[in-house]
Amino acid sequence: MKRGKLNRFILFVIVALNSFILKAQNEKGNEYRITLFPSHKITENITGFAYLGYVWNPEKNYQTYYLGYPAACYAFKPWFQVWGGLVGLYTNNESTSDKLELRPFVGPKFFLPNELKWNIYNFTRYEYRATQDRETRDWNNYSRLRSRFGIEFPLSSLENAWQPGKFYGLADVEPYYRFDKGQFDPVRIRGGLGYIFKKAPLRVEFIYHMQFTHPDADTGLRFTDNIYRINFKLGLNKGIVNKLNNPDID
Repeated sequence: MKRGKLNRFILFVIVALNSFILKAQNEKGNEYRITLFPSHKITENITGFAYLGYVWNPEKNYQTYYLGYPAACYAFKPWFQVWGGLVGLYTNNESTSDKLELRPFVGPKFFLPNELKWNIYNFTRYEYRATQDRETRDWNNYSRLRSRFGIEFPLSSLENAWQPGKFYGLADVEPYYRFDKGQFDPVRIRGGLGYIFKKAPLRVEFIYHMQFTHPDADTGLRFTDNIYRINFKLGLNKGIVNKLNNPDID
């Protein structure tokens, strides 16, 4: 596809998605997130990172605080990485009891080499979710497998792709398979726009998620939630964010 046609196609997708978001705002639940991913070099092939996040859902009256650490990525090949770590969550519920969750994860990330300088990838990981009810002190746990099929594409010429001061787009679909229920729940579709800062090793992304869940045991997947997110990716070493091909685990 030629560059001009590609840009027009991307613009059409963004406009169509924006129209759909505006229509859905008054019909679905809305969740707001701000996240930070600081990354640092451990060795030439191993990169450590942390995950800090805040989530607010006004309809369901909760706030969730994320802390992911330790976590690391091992790059076996330019097209093959393995990610693993531990994410902790604390949810402050105003209507029910608070929740504490521990979520270890591990999984491979594969990239498809191409001449467009796109990041075309699959990131599949196993997660173990151990959740405690803070009032009863009881623990509940289950396992799930999530597989993200995604693209990240520069919104510039090939010569300037992924350079400071340039924008890029992203899109993916990610189904979550719960082993305790034997079903996919949730399924997320997202799109977003990112910017690479000129004078700092930092990227910022504005992301929208469509979330499909099972509202009850008798219904199938339904579009139930909008998730709006601002994502910051900070490299504590020069070039580290680009080496990781735009780190993101949520």
